[in-house]
Amino acid sequence: MTKLMRELIERLETLPDAEQDALAREFLSVLEGEVYVLTPEQEEEVRKALEDGEPVMEEEEARRFLRGLGA
Repeated sequence: MTKLMRELIERLETLPDAEQDALAREFLSVLEGEVYVLTPEQEEEVRKALEDGEPVMEEEEARRFLRGLGA
């Protein structure tokens, strides 16, 4: 196992179980070749967010979103 992978796992271990599970599902889907495709509207939102340099959502909002993926 690489040093970077060990660091990732150590950081993941500090998260609540639900967040760990949500992230694990995402990692597994990537390994299995699943690809999430953005809608044109989502692509536009990302483009605008990158242009203005402002975060799309606050950290806690992102955590709630990620927890929802595991539900």
